[in-house]
Amino acid sequence: MRHHIFVPVFLLFLFLGCQPSSEKTAIESQLRDYPESRVLDIYKSFCQDNLGPGHLIPNPQSAKNYLMSELETFREDLDSARYDAPRIMYYPAGDKGNYVRVDLSVVLDGLVGEEAFLDAFVRSANEGKRLTEEQWVAKWKRIEKIILRDFPGIPDAKEDLETINSYLDKGELIIHHSEAFSKAYNPHYRIIARDIFEKEIKPRITG
Repeated sequence: MRHHIFVPVFLLFLFLGCQPSSEKTAIESQLRDYPESRVLDIYKSFCQDNLGPGHLIPNPQSAKNYLMSELETFREDLDSARYDAPRIMYYPAGDKGNYVRVDLSVVLDGLVGEEAFLDAFVRSANEGKRLTEEQWVAKWKRIEKIILRDFPGIPDAKEDLETINSYLDKGELIIHHSEAFSKAYNPHYRIIARDIFEKEIKPRITG
């Protein structure tokens, strides 16, 4: 009788042990959808998922001014054909999707109004849930091990990991996209909390 119980339980643990982690699955998805991603970009995605936009926005007017300026730059880039229009309008950050990257093209195309978009972003920055710095660094160390073990082919991986660790040693958690990512995808987006995105932004995009 004991053998009949032990074998299924053993197989269950073996099966679960073979399942990829959510972090690994998220990295695979990012490399598939954005093949020019580097470790810096993977870090940024997970960081955004766990820390949101990375700072509070006490002055919505400043955020609006910056948004309007970036929209104008983005419009000029598209009009001059320096970059193609993005094929992905929104994309979940990290492995949990607590926040969603929403491309500014949804505003340029008139799918989402400027004020509605800005309001969603400001509330996401000021009200979203976040890990503490200690919790985030601990999670990143787990992700770092996954990258070294399962994704050795990412260009400049070791150099990027050294760069990230130098930032973390100084208590700096927020970094920029890699040059390769920026050149390939010309990213212009804002981070919106998932619940706000699902209720207020996604219906306008998907119709």
